[in-house]
Amino acid sequence: MSRWDLYVNEVMSGSLEWGILHTEKFFKQNCRQLEGKSGDFMLLKRLIVLVKSHDEDVASVACFDIGEFVRHYPNGKMIAKQLGAKDAIMKLIEHENIELQRNALNSVSKMLVQNWEAVR
Repeated sequence: MSRWDLYVNEVMSGSLEWGILHTEKFFKQNCRQLEGKSGDFMLLKRLIVLVKSHDEDVASVACFDIGEFVRHYPNGKMIAKQLGAKDAIMKLIEHENIELQRNALNSVSKMLVQNWEAVR
């Protein structure tokens, strides 16, 4: 089973956990696969649902993954916004869980920054 297959299984199960599947390197290599075979962005839509999870760790990882998608996928900002990612994540910026709050803020920042490489 490839890392991508493991990622798909993890997202579909709704049990996201920090690890090698949730890194900048992984998304640089795999962000285009979030399109899905039919171009419906099913996994991205699932991540947006997981942002609303009552499990704060799952929501935090989902925020990170969406932020990395936005950063590495051509036109990722527009796609994520159209699917409602920005609105869902914005609601978490004032969450009481500091880690979730931080990941939500980072994700939204990636949606707003025009040239991410210039920020580094």
